[in-house]
Amino acid sequence: MKKPVRYRSSLLVRFKKWLRSIVLRWKKREDASGNLENFPIMNVKEVALVRAEIATGILLDEACNYAVYPHQKVYTVFENIDKGLKYARQIIEEKRNIECVLYGIDQRVLHCVNCDNFESY
Repeated sequence: MKKPVRYRSSLLVRFKKWLRSIVLRWKKREDASGNLENFPIMNVKEVALVRAEIATGILLDEACNYAVYPHQKVYTVFENIDKGLKYARQIIEEKRNIECVLYGIDQRVLHCVNCDNFESY
């Protein structure tokens, strides 16, 4: 019969701290993403536009303010990709520090428009 393996208490303490830090990180990530508007339900040809500040990556609402409250509208839905790109160009003409991302019905990125690739759209 084998003897039971005894671990040093310092290893157990470090393991518990490590496990606790992972759990806390997961909870923080859930809290941060749970605070935003859910992805909209769309038809096949529709696209959803999202705005973000380039320097920080913080999402912006429709008025280009930081989206920090659950009631702020983050997604703008357009009936086709051409209208979404046209609106993204208008936003970037006004504010060069914003990036616009167009998502399809399956939540895949279709286009990312910013001041660097502004001319190609």
